[in-house]
Amino acid sequence: MEETKKVGIIKTGVKATVIAIYALQTIITVIMKVADKIITKSFKFRICDPSKIVQERLEQTLYLCRSLYNASLQERRDAYQTNRISINYQHQQNQLPEIKETNPEYKHIHSQVLQNVLKRCERAFDGFFRRIKAKQTPGFPRFKSASRYDSFCYPQSGFSLMGDKLTLSKIGKVKIKLSRAVIGKIKTCTIKKEIDKWFAIFTVETSAEALPKTGDSIGMDAGILSFMTLSDGTQIDNFKYYESTQKKLRTAQRRVARRKKGSNGRKKAVLLLRKIHQKIKNQRNDFQHKVSTYLVKTYDVICIEKLSILGLSRGILSKQMNDVAIGNFFLKLKYKAENADKRVIEVAPHWTSQDCSACGERVKKDLSVRVHHCLECGLILDRDENAAKNIHRLGLSLLAQTQTVRL
Repeated sequence: MEETKKVGIIKTGVKATVIAIYALQTIITVIMKVADKIITKSFKFRICDPSKIVQERLEQTLYLCRSLYNASLQERRDAYQTNRISINYQHQQNQLPEIKETNPEYKHIHSQVLQNVLKRCERAFDGFFRRIKAKQTPGFPRFKSASRYDSFCYPQSGFSLMGDKLTLSKIGKVKIKLSRAVIGKIKTCTIKKEIDKWFAIFTVETSAEALPKTGDSIGMDAGILSFMTLSDGTQIDNFKYYESTQKKLRTAQRRVARRKKGSNGRKKAVLLLRKIHQKIKNQRNDFQHKVSTYLVKTYDVICIEKLSILGLSRGILSKQMNDVAIGNFFLKLKYKAENADKRVIEVAPHWTSQDCSACGERVKKDLSVRVHHCLECGLILDRDENAAKNIHRLGLSLLAQTQTVRL
């Protein structure tokens, strides 16, 4: 009997050891996968006061790239309308040497920048045919005006970064405001004009940086009165950047309307109006980046609603929803969570505001009713907090169904 017990104990110990080794191997495998995961990131820096010559070259390059894009689009359109011929990227790329001979100004632009312009046109048509195949509203590629074509790209070579000095082929050297280190292997460099300032955007490939696990999860309900309400009762204020700037915008828009079209005064008024809109955009982006970074650092699992952003932006509260820009916030949250090896779970939004988070009883109420009061269990709670708790519960339930082994 004693020998039998000893054998049983040994078998149990061996089994426990095997399970522990297997769990350890699984953990190591997951860590290695996270460490080996390559992601694409972008770093955006402002170009500091380029010289007059460099400024002219930047403007000229952007103008010629836009002209080439419009010409390539017109060639594709006319060839199909006239002869039912489809022209592709390779056909147009082979014409670049001839274009440089007939238009010598294109010799002052790096060859890969010109190739990227044609690839951009190719991508526009690829998207057009993809939307037709998906039976969506296709939207034929359009000609680009100066306000719609604001960047050009060095896709592989033609640029170099040494410290805060950026050298651009056929343009010259510029100084950038290097607010943080560029981490990873630089793949492309895009030069973009925003109103009256120039920016350099570097696309890099780098390894994912997993953040320490906290063991916490949270549910979030998007709103208008509050930007976000968390399932623990925390409310993140909605600063309403667009709505709070309405007075300045009205003044600037009236100034534009009073100026004669084509005059220098109108151009200055339009520039001022664009700067106000740009400031609103920058404030909103800064706020969303800070909130999304905080959430990803604090929680391992974040549960959100899978909202129809297009439908919300066309509803009765379209101005308020566009001011919140919840779609852009969710995009930031998702890519940061993926980089940090955290999870963002999307749940169906149906009845999350109506169902009681305590007992599950459905308490129907209008949007104007901001307090959830369940007569079944007596729960009295803020409407958005009740919804956030339901989202949290549904998200964890969905995660339990789909997740197998994960840190």
